[in-house]
Amino acid sequence: MSTSSARKRLRFDHTESEVANGQSRVRVTLTLGEQIFRAEASEPEEGIGPLKAAALATLTAVQAAAGERFTCSLADLDHVKALGKDLIAVLVDFTFQGRDVQVFGSCQIAGGEIDCAVKAALNATNRMFELAMRE
Repeated sequence: MSTSSARKRLRFDHTESEVANGQSRVRVTLTLGEQIFRAEASEPEEGIGPLKAAALATLTAVQAAAGERFTCSLADLDHVKALGKDLIAVLVDFTFQGRDVQVFGSCQIAGGEIDCAVKAALNATNRMFELAMRE
């Protein structure tokens, strides 16, 4: 992979999370080369939890990094077991160039589940991000 194509993919840097008054808040930091993109999200409704907050923050950061060339929203997130592995799986709805598409992303749980939710969202969005950045 060439250096120029490697720069077109957003990379996970780190997360920070806290719970206050029973509500999760997650801050996500992504990088694109030397550029840094941060976003944060709280649970949009009670009971959603930090995994969805992490995915929502990731999508906000991805849209900002893409210069709002598309919109995306979290359709679903689930902790699943597939092929004997524990995964975080996400479905993301995109609107890009007048078309609506839904993409899937996943990450095998190894370490923190919050970080895994961010990586699953990046797994789904980086393909669309690369496509949008070519335009």
